Amino acid sequence: MQYIYAPGCALMSYKPHLAEKLKQEIQKVFGPVETLLNCCFNSPKISEDDTCIITPCVTCAASYRKLYPNHTVMFFLSKLAESEDFPFPDYGGIEMSIQDTCAARTQPEALSTIRRLLERMNIKLVEPAKTGTRAKCCGQVFYGKLETAKVESLMRARADEMPCQDVVVYCASCIMSMAVGGKRPRYIIDLLFGESTEMERPEVTDWNNRLRDFRNAHKE
Repeated sequence: MQYIYAPGCALMSYKPHLAEKLKQEIQKVFGPVETLLNCCFNSPKISEDDTCIITPCVTCAASYRKLYPNHTVMFFLSKLAESEDFPFPDYGGIEMSIQDTCAARTQPEALSTIRRLLERMNIKLVEPAKTGTRAKCCGQVFYGKLETAKVESLMRARADEMPCQDVVVYCASCIMSMAVGGKRPRYIIDLLFGESTEMERPEVTDWNNRLRDFRNAHKE
């Protein structure tokens, strides 16, 4: 079987070195993998039938399952959550809320995986009222459909629903949204590798321009 690693445009636009750290963990399990930088939104061509697409992105996983129903698609964090070798950091029982990304609402495995990872890192989850399969969008999906000021208002409204100042996110766009909303986002991959979650410019238009530029630069 051929293994392809698809880190996703959001992770690569946020912290490319985290994508590389994840690749190293993937290769410990599966051996050498090819990195696919062409965004799933561009429908990259993957011709081989005997292929496993490995990704840490819930949205990418959903997209690839639709694009390539004959391929195996693995949400790698599910594999990592049950690892006996990964050095999970201990956060001492700190309380955090969670913003579930839109694509996870129809992927129960992803929802349970993130919560399992938080357990393994000794993070106590304080869920908002609307969470899991009933979670509300952080507001990012409306960019380009509504005026930017309205999108920012939706982000602030969703952030205000979080019981804790620290909010776990597992989509890089949710980092920007929670920051715009005045919360302290804690990106799951940052947490796994003991890094702080800091976006250089947590601003809606700037972030979406970065995503656009990355996708355009890596088209086939």
